[in-house]
Amino acid sequence: MDMNATFLSGPAERLRASVVGIANGRRGGGRGAAGGAGIAWSGDLFVTSAHVATATHATIVTPDGRAVPGEVVRRDAERDIAVIRAPRAAVAVAVTGDPYALRSGSLVFAVGHPFGVRDAVSVGVLQAVGRLPRGYGLNGKGALVWVQADVRLAPGNSGGPVADAQGRVIGVAAMVVSGVALAVPVPDVERCLSGLT
Repeated sequence: MDMNATFLSGPAERLRASVVGIANGRRGGGRGAAGGAGIAWSGDLFVTSAHVATATHATIVTPDGRAVPGEVVRRDAERDIAVIRAPRAAVAVAVTGDPYALRSGSLVFAVGHPFGVRDAVSVGVLQAVGRLPRGYGLNGKGALVWVQADVRLAPGNSGGPVADAQGRVIGVAAMVVSGVALAVPVPDVERCLSGLT
């Protein structure tokens, strides 16, 4: 891998083309209205966090700024994943990767809209893919497997991608616990999509 100063710019640019804003309800209000991020996953399906898409309908804010109505067709609050169908969005589908194929210390990055800043990129390293130790206060979610990284996440990153250095999505950003960014691994996301694609 070429490690010059801009080596992540290509993968980040490609991934940005598949990252959307998500706003609850039928009216998106335009480019700045998104409360979280989402990923164009397959066909007309978009994946985000369940705590971002809490209503029966959501508005997809596309990379080119269009506000497109969508329907929340599946919501798994325990795994914090929601699936939105938006046939008119026409957004390039993201490429996914295998988080279990990465080693601890691998470079990863996140794309989202923290504090309303569109398509911001933050970079860090993978710490682990697995369960968290006891005592993290996850209300029973500690038994779940998470992609764990030191990537900086902020409000507006939820539901967006955490990706490897090639820009392949390895997880869906969910939360930060004790300074560690947690993302739902791609295999768990695929299980949530079962029967929809």
